[in-house]
Amino acid sequence: MDRTVGPREALGAGIIALGALAILMPLVVDTIPSVADPAGLIAAMSVLIGIFVIVAGIASFRVRD
Repeated sequence: MDRTVGPREALGAGIIALGALAILMPLVVDTIPSVADPAGLIAAMSVLIGIFVIVAGIASFRVRD
């Protein structure tokens, strides 16, 4: 039986892509400020939330109906 991509896999891939975009967002800035700077804290939180979103996307692949 051929396996096709279902809605759950598409959702997981979309969630992982959103996490990757959240991680890459601070990298497009020319200079990353230090973490003590408020902008640096926002950049660090963006990377952290990106990691959590990617983990959620992977979990959506792993969950069974």
